[in-house]
Amino acid sequence: MIRKAGPEDAAALEAFLAQHAASSMFLRGNLAAHGTQEATHAHGTTFWISQNAGAITGVVGCTNKGNLMCQAPDAPLSFWQAACKLLEGREIAAITGDPAQTGAWIDALGLAQTDFALNQLTPLFEIATADVAPVRDGLVLRAPELADAETIEDWLAGFHRDTKLVLPKGASLAEMAKGFVASADARILSADGVAVAMTTLNARVHDTVQVGGVYVPPEHRAKGYGGAVVAGHLAELAGQGITRAVLFAANPAAARAYTRVGFRRVGDYRVAMLSVPQVVRTDARA
Repeated sequence: MIRKAGPEDAAALEAFLAQHAASSMFLRGNLAAHGTQEATHAHGTTFWISQNAGAITGVVGCTNKGNLMCQAPDAPLSFWQAACKLLEGREIAAITGDPAQTGAWIDALGLAQTDFALNQLTPLFEIATADVAPVRDGLVLRAPELADAETIEDWLAGFHRDTKLVLPKGASLAEMAKGFVASADARILSADGVAVAMTTLNARVHDTVQVGGVYVPPEHRAKGYGGAVVAGHLAELAGQGITRAVLFAANPAAARAYTRVGFRRVGDYRVAMLSVPQVVRTDARA
């Protein structure tokens, strides 16, 4: 049986997800930031859990904007079928997580490859912040400023083109750029006074962060800036008590850059975005 999680389940839910930290950061980040009852924020998440003898064995989540996430190792087909029924009438837009688990859920939902604008497996990496290679001299890491907004907007457009990510429904690059500038978790790397790369965090839970939004414009690539901006940010975060970081690489060049600064590959991660959001109708597949 799968049931909806409530505030009284939050501690046990985090403890279970922490056992699978590298592939659970969106679930953990949303739980830490918004709890189990947030109904309006885009990242507010409804969690459902399965249990055996009182211990959590599986988790699925759906954000208020329709993004699905899961952590249910070795779950049977019946678990994923039940997870579909829980979503009856909800509009879903994307699914992320462990490749095998998300694949089973996609099949149970009756979705085909043609339903997705993006459905790919990306290498998943992890590092202890104490092991991050030092940033070379001459590079400066700084917080973004209002004067960077136009540049950031252009970079976000390039980031979405390169990763094939679909803009969230109703989102604009201009508003996203303003959000980046305002974020305490965003950083820009400069070389000789010129902005050459950016990064931010997708999630932060206790002593662990998930890095995201790493971008180097084409004219500054192949110079080590992608790895350098991440390394610099993690060195800064290590001074704030962050001991571990995870990320997934969008392409082989990014994977090589992360490996050079100390990341090690720990598996793969699925990022799948529907071409058009769909309302879950389990009866239609009966």
